[in-house]
Amino acid sequence: MRWIVACLIAAGCAHPRPSTGDDDAGNPDGTNGHTDASTPTSDGAHGDTDAGHDGGTTFHDAMTSGVITGGPCLSGMPGQAGYRIRWADGGGTAYPVYEVNGLPDHSRDHAGAYGYQIGFTASYVDPFLAQGGLQLDGSDFVDLELTTVGVSSITHATLSIYGRSYNTTTNGSFNWQTFVGTGDAPTNLVSNVAPYQWYSADMTTELAPNDATTLIRIKAGPSSDALVVNRIELCLQAS
Repeated sequence: MRWIVACLIAAGCAHPRPSTGDDDAGNPDGTNGHTDASTPTSDGAHGDTDAGHDGGTTFHDAMTSGVITGGPCLSGMPGQAGYRIRWADGGGTAYPVYEVNGLPDHSRDHAGAYGYQIGFTASYVDPFLAQGGLQLDGSDFVDLELTTVGVSSITHATLSIYGRSYNTTTNGSFNWQTFVGTGDAPTNLVSNVAPYQWYSADMTTELAPNDATTLIRIKAGPSSDALVVNRIELCLQAS
């Protein structure tokens, strides 16, 4: 809860983001305002060819059997891909590319990077050492707005990022918050050297089935508070 308190103190935290047509009423920390630096889009809208990524698919809703239909998880975690996005480069600004929504209900499907200060812009960094991605640090966070309606039971849920610590002196980690609870990846889980790798943490107890207003808020820390994130994936074993 440490970054929630910091958010309440920061003067820019209450600044409303520009409307993107989605319902932003449900923030897990109770704040309704933040600056939206991302324009959700399909890959083709920006002409991005994903030439340097790690072999992931483009946006699709894989229609396979089972309640979660996203296909195998790129992170290698068990289950099916419930949700996956990739951060692409829009001239130095990071924007989300939707790769998979394998959940039964797609009515609430939005991802974005948001800052605590007015005028925040999501930065795309590290394009030369590796694939590059969103700079996620103490000034911003990522929201995944989903719905688990149609999922009656979640046996296991894993939150994974693909990237590295964007700190030359220390490894990093990440944490998350939902309306159900909070969780942390192990300290120093995320290496600060290339190549990028998948880093995963169990968030089963923070994800509720049949929830029409699921919101997963992701932050860097508690070790290195600076990450570069190329992909984010939610992997589920569910019925």
